[in-house]
Amino acid sequence: MRNTKRILILVLTFILTTSLVSAISRQNKEIFNQLKRLNKPYVKSIKSSDGDIIDCVKITDQPAFDHPLLKNHSIQLSPTFDLEWEQSKKNNEKIITRLWHLSGGCPDGTVPIRRTKKSDILREFFFENKNLSTNDKQFSQVAYEEAVAYMHGGKYFGAKGSMDVWNPRVQKDEFSKCIISVSGFNNANKILDSIEVGWHVDPRMNGDFKTRTFVSWTNNGYKTVCYNHKCPGFVHVSKDIPLGHVPNMYSTYGSTPYEYTFTIRQDHVTGDWWFLSEDVQVGYWPKVLFSHLQKGASTATWGGRIKNNNYHSKHTTTQMGSGHFSNEGFSKANMISDMFIFDEHNKARRPSLVDHMTHRGCYDIKHLPSDHSSGMNLYFGGPGKNKNCR
Repeated sequence: MRNTKRILILVLTFILTTSLVSAISRQNKEIFNQLKRLNKPYVKSIKSSDGDIIDCVKITDQPAFDHPLLKNHSIQLSPTFDLEWEQSKKNNEKIITRLWHLSGGCPDGTVPIRRTKKSDILREFFFENKNLSTNDKQFSQVAYEEAVAYMHGGKYFGAKGSMDVWNPRVQKDEFSKCIISVSGFNNANKILDSIEVGWHVDPRMNGDFKTRTFVSWTNNGYKTVCYNHKCPGFVHVSKDIPLGHVPNMYSTYGSTPYEYTFTIRQDHVTGDWWFLSEDVQVGYWPKVLFSHLQKGASTATWGGRIKNNNYHSKHTTTQMGSGHFSNEGFSKANMISDMFIFDEHNKARRPSLVDHMTHRGCYDIKHLPSDHSSGMNLYFGGPGKNKNCR
């Protein structure tokens, strides 16, 4: 009898061990395949002082062309619209240096792509499995909150703004971001296609609490969202600006803010949607990726968004922007200044905005005309949990 029990235990142990080894082997194979897909052969590699590794990849070898709709795509090195308007600078603007650039640059004919590490893939696996679990009693209800201003109801061929760059405090597994977006709606008045650019703090995605630039897009109503180069689609053309980079400076309370000027703009000739940082053409989304952004967008949006996990049924302390409310104003609240939309005549004009706040006591927003341009200024942000936000 004892021998039978021992044999049974040994058999069960063998089966469990074999299953575990098989599962680990499958996971390692999947990780290897993902790293091979994301990290293309490079001409040059640069180690940034912030710990990132930037690979200089031949422009023709970048991840974008893994997309089945872009197999025979002809790369557009620049848009057909006039860039002269994009090159205006404000006197009070503080220029941000990209940390990786201090360690070198990429040669002509290549594009800088932040290398994906094994830890990045493992972190994605962890959160995918965690999201499938229904036994985590720490969470009551995950919520996505925003304080944004938007323009809706017309045809918009681009959106622009200069956004202060802050490093908000973010709780584990949450995010905080400052965004400019354009979206296309279907016949049921629901977003189907959207392009979003800006900066965020997202420890789940990036593995740190640093502020990083990002671009993202969806063409299926947010069932999937593609960030930076994590899935193919965005065609990178600039050798100077990588996606997901860390700025060397953040804005500080009461001091002249550091800012990025970002533009999303459709090329009227090709239909492609371009992303510009300052006056640099970083890259574009080919129009073939979208069904409801083929001829302009139906909404343009500016502002802030956060993820609130509602740990133990309590509102998060994750900050939006600087962590201060809009009424504190310049250099204290987060600001997006000189906001414009581009109309059907390819002209920049001041947007007519509607403000939207998920929870005014947690995060708020207000807009007003710019003092030194024909655009609009937007102030927003907040600390999260406080006496008016529980």
